[in-house]
Formats: sequence, structure tokens, C-alpha cells
Amino acid sequence: MAARQRPKIDSPTSPPAGPPAAVPDAWIDAVLVALAALAIATFAIVAFLRLGFPFELEWMEGSSIAHLDRVVHGLPLYVKPSIDFTPFIYPPLYFVVASWVAKLTGVGFVPLRLVSILASLATMALLFGTVHRESRSRVAGLLAAGLYAACYRQGGAWLDIGRTDSLSLCLTLAGYAALRHLPSRWIGGAAGGVLMGLAALTKQSALFIAAPLAVATIATHPRRGITYAATLGAVFGGAVAILNRQSGGWFDFYVFELPKHHPIIGQLLRGFWIEDFLGPLAIAMVIGSVYFFAPPVRARWRWLVVDAAFIGALIVAGYATRVRVGSYVNVVLPAYLGVALLFGLGIAALAARRSAEPAARLAARWLLLLCVAQFAVLAYKPWKQIPPARDRVAGEQIVASLKAVQGDVWVPRHPYLGAMAGKPWHAHELALQDVLRREELPQQHAFAEELHQAAASRRFAVLVLDDETWVHDEFAPYYKLMAKMFKDDEKDLFFPITGYYTRPGLVYVPATDSTGAAQ
Repeated sequence: MAARQRPKIDSPTSPPAGPPAAVPDAWIDAVLVALAALAIATFAIVAFLRLGFPFELEWMEGSSIAHLDRVVHGLPLYVKPSIDFTPFIYPPLYFVVASWVAKLTGVGFVPLRLVSILASLATMALLFGTVHRESRSRVAGLLAAGLYAACYRQGGAWLDIGRTDSLSLCLTLAGYAALRHLPSRWIGGAAGGVLMGLAALTKQSALFIAAPLAVATIATHPRRGITYAATLGAVFGGAVAILNRQSGGWFDFYVFELPKHHPIIGQLLRGFWIEDFLGPLAIAMVIGSVYFFAPPVRARWRWLVVDAAFIGALIVAGYATRVRVGSYVNVVLPAYLGVALLFGLGIAALAARRSAEPAARLAARWLLLLCVAQFAVLAYKPWKQIPPARDRVAGEQIVASLKAVQGDVWVPRHPYLGAMAGKPWHAHELALQDVLRREELPQQHAFAEELHQAAASRRFAVLVLDDETWVHDEFAPYYKLMAKMFKDDEKDLFFPITGYYTRPGLVYVPATDSTGAAQ
């Protein structure tokens, strides 16, 4: 008796072929969703708990308030360098946006941090939306957003502090999403150019991302790409021209001239890839790479070129800034954003190949294990990112002691402390150091003379230094050490949670001779 044959899959009598059956292990998706949701929720809770902390979370954050204060009061940012005010080397948009929030909250840390928190949450939403639109996978979109949130501590616990990075990255991703997904080539190109131009007006390193994206889009989608490039040039170029004219050329000096002279740190040329990038994110990179090989490659190769250019530019932007003097791990955040996007797209590509076959189910479980491992690599102690109550008490005591001083005070690395005590604003030490880095320029000569005159005339009743750096060397002939702010057993008190580990500690007063006259 002949064996009965099974009907072929493509038999006319069999039901039409459909997509592979989904893996019945729903718990796999549930675990992945829980991982991503936990990372996002952890970030949101930490950011909320840090929002109202009245002192710096990072050593330059306090001087962001000085920039905000000037914008709120209609004062120019890009002016001749002086001890009274010298701007950081960033464009103005972040401070302008924060000034809108400050109308409701008042000037301080809250509007600055609130802008960064909302921008970071918007970036996570954009990651979700971009991956979901490309793949129709909510799980993959949530994993992309969750991985970016999980990079919080790896990126310096930076996503919620009063610095320019979060807003710039949000606008960068929004520009890519508009360029990539808006159906009209003209509207998509124009919207992408406007948003990317605004990103560069928030932090100029966005140009490292905008330019390769323009080249790739022009090569693959000429009309959309040309519209994007023209709009980007008009927005950024027009704003630069206006800011330069209004500032008498000082905008160009701070935003473009000074950053060029930050030397490269040789050990970071390789260290970036090992410690900052592949070390923490190798698993995500491997999973994400599947996206570029998932079929049908030929049908979508043009958009793959655009995607590769954007993600690659994000990584290169992080590398190009990380290897410079003065960088911290926050500058690697563009690379982490690129990997998060790639990770979500790779997860979606793998999910599209899933079926109920035993081999596919086993592969899905291995993928789950890899995702768990990736999130575990990025795990951090969230409670360590929240300033302890004793730091608040110490800060209040410092402000009270500065308020009691008769005369002006300067805390070069934390000038906001003097402002909190009711004293005039003064420049941040790093902003001054950027100006003084190249002594052959006339701007440096004029400012160096002002600094010397301030020291020789004993302009400040109290000078509070963190340690004996170049400011100490300038003022040492005219000032003497009077006291230390902290006891020897207070070695971990009032340091910033992230960034450069420094705190005010050495109190100097003008030196006098035996008759009480200035020496």
C-alpha cells in the first residue's frame, strides 16, 4: 500500500502561504519589554529626584546659569573675554530655549535641567517611533529607547543636567527622522534641514553628523537631499552670519576658533573604541548589524546608505570629540544614540525571521540572553547618581560664608556660588583657559593683562580655589592662604556627581604687610 503523500505548500488546494507563525514564547517579548521599561523608568526617576538639587551636578553646570541669566536679561553672550563674563564655546540655542522655561520657573538649574530631561525623553520617543515606523515592531522600538536610557551612567549621567548635549541630540534625531520618513521629498528635506540646523546651533558638533547625512541623501535621493542641504545651509549659515554681525565677530572666535586648538589625546585614539564604545556596546553592535543584511537588501539599498551614513556619522562625531583635550564621556553620547537606533533596527530584523520552528525558538531565546547581557553590562547603581543630603547642607554653608564677606568674591571653577551669595557673576575657569590656550592671538594678550591687573590690584576680597592651578600661580604673589573649607575627614563631601571631580576648598585673601597695607 502506497504511503499517503502530504500536499505541497504551494499546492492549489492548500491555503495561501502567509508570514511565519509567531514564536509562542510570549514571555520572551515580555522580558525584553520589561528590560527596556525598567531602564527608561530608572532614568526618569533619577532625573526627577535630581531636578531640584540647588547645586552643581557637574562642574560647568553652574555657569550655564550665567549664560541663561544673560539671555533672560537681554545681554549678549558673545563678548570680549573678561573676568566678569566669558562664554563657553557653544552656540546659543540651548540657553534661548531654557530662557522660555525660565519665564515660568525663574532663572536657575531647574529650567536648564528641565529642558535636558524633556529633550532626552523626546529622544527616546523618537527612537521608538523611528524603529517602529521602519519595522512595525513595538518591542524593537522600545528596546532602542531602553538601550539609550540604559547608557545613562555610561554617558556620564548627563542626559538630565544643564548642558547642551541632550537638546542637540534630540534635534539631530528629529532631523534624521523627518528627512527619512516624511513622505514628501520637499517637506522631508526641508524639515530635516531645519531641525539639523537647529541641532548645530545648539552644539556645533552636530555638523559632523549633518554633513555626511547630506552627502548620502543627495547620492541616493537627490531632490530630498538637495532640499535638505540647502535648508540646512540657510538655517545654520544665516544664523551664524547674524550672530557674527551682532557680536562683532566674537561668535566665530568662541564657537569655531577656540575649539580648533584643543589638542588630541593620543591614548584615546584607541581607548575610545575599547573603553567607551565596543567595551560597553559590542553586543548591541553585533545584533544591530543584522539590519544591513536582512532581506530584501536590493529593494532598500538607497535607504540603507542613508541609515549607514547617519549611524556612522554619530559614531565618528563621538570619536572626533572624545579624543580632544577637555572631553568627558558625555561627548560619546552621539555614538550611543547611533548604536541604540541600530540595535532596535537589528532586533526588528531578527524578529521578522522568527517562526514556531524549534530552531527559531532556540535562536529567539539566545537573542533574549544576549539582550539581557547587554543591559546587564550597562547596569549602574541609580542611588549613586543622586546627591546626598549632606552635600546640600555643605553647599548652603559655603553660600552663607561667601555672603558674609565684605566685598567681591571669585570662585573660578564654581562662580555660581558667589552669585548665589548675592555677589556679581564672574567667568568660569575653563572658559578663561580656553581663551588663554593660544597666547599668540591679540585677544589672549588683552585678557591676560586684565587678569594680571585683577590680581595685582587685589580686586577680590576672597578668592576660593579648588587646587593650585594656573589661577593660583597668577594670584599667588598678591594673595595668601587663609583657610580650608573642608576638614581632612570630609574627603568625599560636596564633589559633583559627574564630570570633573573637583570642589572649592582653598580660601585666599589679599596679602598685607605688617602695617596692614597691601604688599
